[in-house]
Parts: sequence; structure tokens; C-alpha cells
Amino acid sequence: MEKSKKTISFVLYVTFAHVITYFICGVIFSQLMGYSEWWKQPVVCDYFRAFDGAASAAGPFIQIIRGLLFGFILIPLIDFIKQKSGWLKLWVLFLGIGIIGAPSAAPGSIEGIVYSKLPLAFHFVGLPEVCSQTLLFSVLVYRHLNSTEEKSEKSKNLIRAFYAAMIVFMTYAVFSIAFAVAQNVPIESGSADIRVLAQFFPPVIFAFVLWLINRFNWIVKIATLYVLSVISFALYQSVVLHDLSFVYVFVAPLFTTALYFLFMKICEKRDTI
Repeated sequence: MEKSKKTISFVLYVTFAHVITYFICGVIFSQLMGYSEWWKQPVVCDYFRAFDGAASAAGPFIQIIRGLLFGFILIPLIDFIKQKSGWLKLWVLFLGIGIIGAPSAAPGSIEGIVYSKLPLAFHFVGLPEVCSQTLLFSVLVYRHLNSTEEKSEKSKNLIRAFYAAMIVFMTYAVFSIAFAVAQNVPIESGSADIRVLAQFFPPVIFAFVLWLINRFNWIVKIATLYVLSVISFALYQSVVLHDLSFVYVFVAPLFTTALYFLFMKICEKRDTI
């Protein structure tokens, strides 16, 4: 039973590490490398879907599936990753098999350079992101496996705060797409815009900080998270997006705080078992 709990915890942590590093590196390098302009180039635009289209908007959610896949695949390699410099060994595996030596004609791979019609320069545009993301991911997984078996209460609470923050972000992202579809707003018109995604960051930070404040009970935390989220969305949409939606501002935080509360109760139940 204890072993299965550790396995599930490992898979969930790997999923979290993948999603968070994918999002952070994606946001940074898409701006630095000018993905939106590259995606308009001849051949490239035929290879990829629109940079600001529905596929890009759905990207963060697809990463949950990929993260779970990575988690289950890495279970047999746990002892290998825990070795000295295991993070480097895991990263080299990513570079050698998943990126440069990928079996498909993917951008940045040897097969892609030889067999695809993509411009040679384009093969190097995405490499900084994928190399950085897999490096950060490898380091996080390595540190997780090599932390003490019995984590201190503070460390455990910190990890749970990260999980809670990720739940908040993903819930808002899902709700935003559902809200856009319900309002017949074309997703291609900008749901993946970084300005839209940025409105989720204050509530995510609120969720993380509130989780770590032990002197508040769950009622105060939930109420505070809801109120701060409403205020944050109202201000951001009014000042930055110039498109205030009262329905979104008041309804979206309800779903998110409900899941936040559910995760909180699950953690409490696990601590009492």
C-alpha cells in the first residue's frame, strides 16, 4: 500500500513538473524566439496549426496527458534517475532519443533536417525551449527522488501548495475556453494570447500563498481566495483587456475555489489515514 502511494505521488509530481516547466519555457521562448512570426513562414505554416489558434489554447491541457505518460514511463527508471548526476543522465536521454535523435521527422531532429522541407534555420528555433524545458524537468524529478523519504511537514506542505496552484491555473484555463465557446467567441481570435493567460497569475499566486498560511481555517482561505480572485479579474479585465465580463468574474472563481477546497479536503483525509 505504501509503495503504491509513493508510485502515485511520483507520477503526479512528474506530471506537475512537466506541465509547469512546459508552460514557463513556452511563454518565455515563444516571445524571445518570435514563434508567432515563424509560424507564418512558408512551409512552416503548412506544417503547424495557427500559433494563436485552438490547438495552442488547448496545449496546457494536453500537457497533463503527456505528463502522466512520462510519469508512468519513468517508473522503471526511478533507481536510474536517483543515481549521482541522475538529472544529467535523464536529460541526455531526452536530448538523444526524444529531441535530436527522435525517430520521426520532427523539427530540430536529425530526421527532420534530412527528410522534411522545413527551413534549416527553423530547426534551431525551438531547440532552446525544448532543451531548457527538459533540463528543468530532469532537475526537478531528480531533486524530488533524492529528497528525504520522510519529507518534513513544511516541505510536504510546499509541494501541495504547488499542486493547488497548478489546479487553480488549469481550472481557469479550461473554464476560459468553455466560456469562449458558450459565448460563440472564435478561439482563434486570441484565447491563447499571453495577455489573456496572464490574468490567471494573481489568483494562482493567491492560492499558493493562502495554502501556506496555517493560521487560517479552510473557510477563511476559500472565502479570501474567491474575493481576491474576483477583484483581480475585475481589475485586470477592465484595465488591461478592456473587456469586463461580470459573469466570468464572479462565476469562474466559484468553480476554481470548489476544486481548491476539494483538494484541500483530500489532503486532510490522507493526513488522518
